[in-house]
Amino acid sequence: MSPTAVLGPVDPQLGQYPAASIISVVEKKPIKDIDDQTLIMADMGTKAIKQVEQTVYDLLSPHYSKEKGYLSGL
Repeated sequence: MSPTAVLGPVDPQLGQYPAASIISVVEKKPIKDIDDQTLIMADMGTKAIKQVEQTVYDLLSPHYSKEKGYLSGL
């Protein structure tokens, strides 16, 4: 990446759905109304988001500092 490059959103997908959207469904609906597959996908989505966040941090942290806010939220 060049010194002026900006990394856009990095959002994992599970099949055809964004992981964050699957997690959102589980947070909004009563547990009794959610099928097992959706619960499993939400669990996988949570893990995928954590993995992507860690990977982005590992790739960028040698080049950017938390103090300057470049890695805020990670």
